[in-house]
Amino acid sequence: PKGIIASFSRRFTFVKMNKAMYLKLLRESSPMTHVVLLAMVIFISGTAFMLLSYLLGWTIFGVGVGEFEQAIGDLSIPRNLNLMKLFQAMQTIGLFILPPFLIAWVLHNQPARFLFLDRFPTLRNLILVIAIVVFSNPFVGWLVDVNQWLGSLEDWMIQSEDKANAITAAFLDSQSFGGFAVNLLLVGVLPAVGEELLFRGVVQQILKRMTRNAHAAIWISAAIFSAMHMQFFGFLPRLLLGAMFGYMLEWTGTLWAPMIAHFINNAAVVVVVYFAPEMSPGMTGGEPGSMPDPNFFNAMVSLFFVGAFFRAIYVGFIRHRHE
Repeated sequence: PKGIIASFSRRFTFVKMNKAMYLKLLRESSPMTHVVLLAMVIFISGTAFMLLSYLLGWTIFGVGVGEFEQAIGDLSIPRNLNLMKLFQAMQTIGLFILPPFLIAWVLHNQPARFLFLDRFPTLRNLILVIAIVVFSNPFVGWLVDVNQWLGSLEDWMIQSEDKANAITAAFLDSQSFGGFAVNLLLVGVLPAVGEELLFRGVVQQILKRMTRNAHAAIWISAAIFSAMHMQFFGFLPRLLLGAMFGYMLEWTGTLWAPMIAHFINNAAVVVVVYFAPEMSPGMTGGEPGSMPDPNFFNAMVSLFFVGAFFRAIYVGFIRHRHE
């Protein structure tokens, strides 16, 4: 028995040493290697959760794989809508939430620090972040109009836009408080957590290492973030929001700041549609949280205040760096 235990102990030590060696090699590898690793993790995790979604859809709703696409094509049926919500939640977890934690575990011995989750924003920065989201609404809404005015889209882009808007409208059409809570989770919490973990917590940091320029990393990750939504009339406003979230992380040093901002931005439309539906027409067709049909003057006033609030965050960032 002693020999067996000793042999097992040696093998365990060897495996542990190999694991440490491989982790060290990965952590010291190039940013491009990290990009490839991230893509692999997203693909594997996304595929696994998609298969799990099919399994849960069949178990809970009795919808087989062959019937799935047809079912989610008609969201007027409550069962199909609930199936789509389940699929959306599972895909958000599989594509956006789980991969950043796996990558952080592989690339850093303190995953929370790697993802900038190890500290909360100061009260001052938290107030400024909330103010930025609130005051940016007119300018973001104006950008929706500018984007539509500039856009000359192909038929498949228009169809993709219409389909996304139809899904959003179906998701938000709920009369019960339970439905409101589910929508707040699906539209507000999960995207805010998942998209910030992936695009600001991981992608932006890899790009920062790759380009050695924080501004380039912020705007490139914002462009990827906006394009990923496949809603082309909302590309410019989402690009701006992605950049705003990126600078919030860069200048506050914590991912909680853009997460909170992202949640407020997305949750606003859910709250308005539920509590004041007469104010909601036009909101679901643009960027969540944006105001419908803002005029140019309001947009410029909005931009001025957003710039002032960001300057206040930046001044605090510079002061903290010098200290």
